[in-house]
Amino acid sequence: MAHHLFDVRESATHGLVAQQLRDLADQFAAGSVELSYDDWQGAVEVTDPVNVVVDLKKSGHQMDLVIHLTWATHGVAG
Repeated sequence: MAHHLFDVRESATHGLVAQQLRDLADQFAAGSVELSYDDWQGAVEVTDPVNVVVDLKKSGHQMDLVIHLTWATHGVAG
């Protein structure tokens, strides 16, 4: 059974989004992703192997880029 842990939605400049993705990538490379928003904060260990799907779609005048990453958890409470 899946447990929803974190979700944030915002509109920002492509430069700010790029910086946020770089920061997230640095955390991912270090082996732990720490996300926080308002009162919620949590660190999640990243284990190998990581499965990745990159999906780019165009619908009318809108582009949709989805990056889906999955990996096994080891003792993460949820």
